[in-house]
Amino acid sequence: MIRITPSSFYTSRKLKSLLALLLFSSSLSVANELPLDDFIKHGDYLDVEISPDGKHLAARIQNDLTIALIFVRLADGKVVGGGKPEENNVIFEVQWVNNDRVIFELADKRHYLDRAVPTGELYGINLDGSRRELLYGYRAGDARTGSRLSKKKDAKASQDVLNILENDPKNILIIEYPWSKIGNYWYNNRSKPPIVSKLNIYSGKKRKIEVIPHTGARVITDKDGNINFSSWIDSEGEFKAAYRKNADMEWQTLSSTFDLAKDPVPFRVDASGEKVYMWGTTGEAEMSTVIELDIASGQFTPLATDIQYDIDSSSPDLETLKPAVLELGPGRAEYRYPGPDSRTARIHKKLAGAFKGQDIDFMSSSNDGKILVLKVSSDINPGEYYVFNTETNKADFLWANKSWIDPAKMRPMTPIRLSARDGVSLHGYLTLPLDKTIEGKPVKPPLVVLPHGGPFGIQDNWKFNAEVQLLANRGYAVLQVNFRGSGGYGEKFLKAGYRQWGGTMIDDIIDATQWVVSTGGVDGKRMCLYGASYGGYAALMTAAREPALFKCTVGYAGVYDMNYMYTNSDISKHWGGKAFLERTIGHDQQQLTEYSPVNHAGAIQAAVMLIHGNQDARASIDNAADMRRALEKHNKEVTWLTYGVAGHGVWNLDDRRELYAGVLEFLDEHIGAEGK
Repeated sequence: MIRITPSSFYTSRKLKSLLALLLFSSSLSVANELPLDDFIKHGDYLDVEISPDGKHLAARIQNDLTIALIFVRLADGKVVGGGKPEENNVIFEVQWVNNDRVIFELADKRHYLDRAVPTGELYGINLDGSRRELLYGYRAGDARTGSRLSKKKDAKASQDVLNILENDPKNILIIEYPWSKIGNYWYNNRSKPPIVSKLNIYSGKKRKIEVIPHTGARVITDKDGNINFSSWIDSEGEFKAAYRKNADMEWQTLSSTFDLAKDPVPFRVDASGEKVYMWGTTGEAEMSTVIELDIASGQFTPLATDIQYDIDSSSPDLETLKPAVLELGPGRAEYRYPGPDSRTARIHKKLAGAFKGQDIDFMSSSNDGKILVLKVSSDINPGEYYVFNTETNKADFLWANKSWIDPAKMRPMTPIRLSARDGVSLHGYLTLPLDKTIEGKPVKPPLVVLPHGGPFGIQDNWKFNAEVQLLANRGYAVLQVNFRGSGGYGEKFLKAGYRQWGGTMIDDIIDATQWVVSTGGVDGKRMCLYGASYGGYAALMTAAREPALFKCTVGYAGVYDMNYMYTNSDISKHWGGKAFLERTIGHDQQQLTEYSPVNHAGAIQAAVMLIHGNQDARASIDNAADMRRALEKHNKEVTWLTYGVAGHGVWNLDDRRELYAGVLEFLDEHIGAEGK
C-alpha cells in the first residue's frame, strides 16, 4: 500500500474548503468568488529535479516574475544553496550533471517585450551556489576579460543538451543551432546544419565533434553518447528521419533503410543500445503511437494499437529505458503499460490507484531508481509535487504549483462527445459553475465558448486551465471543443482541418455550441465567444458566420486577415514555415479573402472586444487595427485594449490584471446576470 503524506497546511486548507461546501448553499455565487489574482498569477513552484544520488532537490521558484533556483537537502528540507538570475533574466531550465553541479538555461526579458525569451545560453552552478559560470552562449567569451589564454568564445547559436555523459564528470554533449542574421537581429530559425560539441561544465571550453548534415536536425544518443539517429523538417515542412550504423557511415533515411512508407521520428535508445523508440502512427485514423525498432532485425512493433486517442507521452523504465508507461491524451488520465511488465510500470500502477482520477507524471529519479519526484495534477489541481520512496512506498508532499489554489474550490471539466453536422465525431469539455438560484428557482448559466489557439496539433486537454476556472468562478459555463485540425485524435483528424480555417473548423465550433444548448444546461440566449491566437480568429469568424447566436465576442492576439500570415507573421521566417502555411491554409486568394473576418465586419451583430500586444510577431497588431477599422466603418463600437510591450499574449501581471478585469466586465455587461 502506498502512504501519502501531504503537508499539514495543505490538508487543513483542503478540509476547510470541503467543510465550507457542505455547510453553505451554492446559490450564493458571490460568496464563492475568489480574487482575480488567484487565477492570473504565474505559478510559484515551477518544477523540481532530484540529484543523481537522491540527496538534494533543484527547484525553480517564481516571485513577481523573477524565476530563481534553490537547492534543498531532502533529509531535512533545508535550503542549502541557490542562485538568482541577473536583472531582467529568468532561469529557464535546470538539469543535474553530477551530485554537486547543475546546468541551467537563461531567458532574457527583452526591453521591448514583457516576457522572457530563451537566449540559448547555458550556465553552471554548484550545489552551494559557488562556481557560477556562463558556459555557453553569445555572451560567454572570456577574451574580453583580458585573459591571454582564452578558453571560451561567444557563440551566436542556441544549444540543446544531448547527454550528460555519466562516465565523464566534467563534460556534457550538446548540439548547437547557429543563428541567422535578419536585418539588425540574429534569429534562431534552425535553417542551418547543427553542430555536435563536447562542453566542459566547469570551464566552458568546447570541442567540436561533428556537423549533422540535415538542416535544423535533432539527434538522439545512446547512454554512451553515440549518435545514430536524427530527425528534421525539410524545406517542404515534412518530417524526415535518418539512421547510420556508426559515425563513419553515411546517413540514410529510415524509410529507405527499413523499407517504410514514411519516416517515424526517433526519440530514445534503450539502455542496451539494441532497440530504438519512435513516434509513428497506427490504424485507419493514424493515431500517434510509440514504435519499437529492433535495430539488428529491422523489425518494427507498435506498442499500442487499439487506441482511440493519440499517445500523448512516454515514460521510460528506470533501468532499461524502454517505454514503461504510455499516456493517452487529451482526455482524463488513461494509461497503457506495454509489456513485459516492469518495476517502473508496477510503481506507476500503484500510484495511479493511490491518486485515483489524477495524472501521475514521473519528473525525475535518483540514479538507482529508489527516489522519484512525482507531479500529480488534474482538471482542478494545477500540480502537486511529491517525493516517492520506492522501498518504503511513501509519497511525501513537497509543494504545489500555484500553491494558493484550493482544488476543492475549482470546477470539474466534464468530457463531452457529439456528432458534427457531417457525422464526424467531436470531443470537448464543458465546465459548469456552481448552481445558482433566484427566489428558489434554478438559473441556467450564461455560456462562454472558448476555442483554442494553434490551431493544428494543439488541443484542449483535461488539465487545469486558469482561464476556464476564472470564468466558472464568476458564474459562466465554459465550452471547449477540439474542432478538426486539433491534435490528440489522429493524423487524419488533424489534416481534416487543413485549408478549413473558416470552413469546417468553424462549423465544428457552431455545432458544439448548439449541441450544448440543446442539452438544456446553459442559457442559449446569453452566449459569448472568447479566444486567443487562432481562437481570437475563430471568435470573430464564428460571430460573423452565426450573427444571431452570440451576444458578444472577444478576440485576443488574433489573426483577422489571413493574407497577413504570409507577410506579417514570423511563421514564414522559420525553416519550412512557408511550406507549412501553404499546406495548412493554402494560397487560394478567394478562399483566404472569404475566410478573413476583416471582410465580414458588416455581418457581425455581437458586441466586440479586441485585445492585442504591440510587439506581436506571430499575429501582427495590424490584424487588430484593420479589424477595428472595418467594424467602425459599419458603425460597430469596439472595446479596444492594447499593450505596448506585449507579444503574442500578455505576460506582465499588472497588464494581465487589467486585461482579465476588462474581459470580465465586458462579459458581465453583455451576458452576465445583469447583462442585456
